[in-house]
Amino acid sequence: MSLHHYWQRIKGTDGSQNEEETFHLDKEGRVMRFPYLQKIYLSLVIILAMLLSFGLGRLTSMSESQAIKIDYVDLDDKQGSIVGNREVSTGESVVASSKGAKYHYSHCPGAKQISEANKITFASAILAETAGYTLAANCSPR
Repeated sequence: MSLHHYWQRIKGTDGSQNEEETFHLDKEGRVMRFPYLQKIYLSLVIILAMLLSFGLGRLTSMSESQAIKIDYVDLDDKQGSIVGNREVSTGESVVASSKGAKYHYSHCPGAKQISEANKITFASAILAETAGYTLAANCSPR
């Protein structure tokens, strides 16, 4: 079907002269000229209202995110300092492998597995973390 045929159906004529005209009445008895266009308009308004409410809901949920907490490390502190959310003792030396990314305290089992050729010793955990190493998961300070 062509657009012209649809337009003729909306207007109520098929192009023939003998066809009767059909019309619709509203609740008050007035003639409705384009009842289908009113239904389409109402449908579009409802869809746009739903999209608007969905978008507003997404925006409000994004604003309730948690703030980022940053802990600064004091390298001059001799007692200990906070790195992330854990206490790190600065008096104990740590070891790491030159080929790995984790560091270990000397009492941890992972420290005993590092070969002497690859072993790097740091004076504190803070220095190891500054060099890019992270604490091994199976190791914790005493």
